[in-house]
Amino acid sequence: MKIGFIGLGRMGSRMAMNVLSQFKELYVYNRTKEKAKNLLDKGAIWCDSPKEVAMNTDVVITMLRDSQSVRWALLSEVGAFNGAKKGMYFVDMSTIQPKVTIEIALEASKRNLHFIDAPVIGSVDQAAEGTLTIVCGGSEEDFKVIKPILQSMGKNIFYVGPAGSGSKLKLINNALIANFPIIFSEVINVARKAGLRDEIVLGVLKAGIFGKAIEYYEKRIIGKDFTTRFSLDLMLKDIKYFKELAEDLAVKPLLTARLEELYQEAFNKGLGNLDYTAISLLHEKS
Repeated sequence: MKIGFIGLGRMGSRMAMNVLSQFKELYVYNRTKEKAKNLLDKGAIWCDSPKEVAMNTDVVITMLRDSQSVRWALLSEVGAFNGAKKGMYFVDMSTIQPKVTIEIALEASKRNLHFIDAPVIGSVDQAAEGTLTIVCGGSEEDFKVIKPILQSMGKNIFYVGPAGSGSKLKLINNALIANFPIIFSEVINVARKAGLRDEIVLGVLKAGIFGKAIEYYEKRIIGKDFTTRFSLDLMLKDIKYFKELAEDLAVKPLLTARLEELYQEAFNKGLGNLDYTAISLLHEKS
């Protein structure tokens, strides 16, 4: 099958490189062509629009910033759906609103197209290594067809239910992750003001049930390494989407509402382009 890839940002470019390495032929599009340079140098084929990507392929993968971007790439006049042949497969690996995922899946069905939502869990390191976790929603039969392609990008690949299920689970995952650097930096701040030494506190915490997480966040928060693996502004977007999902399901988002306020505060302070663990800087002056 000929494969196309739309969205060559920090994550998408690395994922696309793994697809190209395994399948040898890849048609690509990104709003900024410069971001495709490494792929084009390796033999990827440039297309001038998402529609053109679909016209030349059997499977189109999208990895974009948000719901609006995915809608544009698939449903606009120059969108991939308008260049699609009946029976084509579309795989959206972006993190978007589940209701938008379901909307797109229904439109795909009307056009006799196959659609899978397959958002990824992991950062740029896992994207480069091809070891992402991928959670998929849609038809299980369609999932089986595109799984070999997903295996070029991910290590742990799950089919989780009907259309929108992957999007829902990804937001659940990120809402949980978003909390950790805040509480971790807060307890470290309290420990320091209580006169406890970092190495002793960290040694005790790493011996407990959160040991692996503490090791991960220690390097970033204690070491102040905020090199962007997953940006704070994208995490804020995902928190907003999760809060909306909770409210749509009549679940009162008690902690999430406060979480959104904190990430918004950090964003307003100019931390949006840093790694999301930079949220810990809110404790610097407390």
